[in-house]
Amino acid sequence: MGTFKARIGVSNGNGGVPHWVEEDVDAGSTYTVLPESLLREQLDIRHTGYGYFTLADGRRARLPTGEAKFHIEDDVATSRVVLGREGQYLLGATTLQTFGLIADTTHHRLIPAEGLTF
Repeated sequence: MGTFKARIGVSNGNGGVPHWVEEDVDAGSTYTVLPESLLREQLDIRHTGYGYFTLADGRRARLPTGEAKFHIEDDVATSRVVLGREGQYLLGATTLQTFGLIADTTHHRLIPAEGLTF
């Protein structure tokens, strides 16, 4: 599927100033993953639960999850985030869907998704 970098902001839901990071956009990953130290220590985002995930190497892991406010271009939305290891910056499909975006892996950019309404 391919990955590329995108600049996004992340903050807690209490009106905090966003912390801007470069994340790998991976159309094959479900959830956004950020380092636990960034989420806890810099943004005061705590885990609110746990989820079971299949890792890239095929192992299953139980990982802490929480809610973060994401800033992409001029839009802001809240999405689930996995509290990951140091150096993990991964923007997943669930957050992209929240923003109505898809990953254009050919041109390495985020583009609006055509929405369906019934």
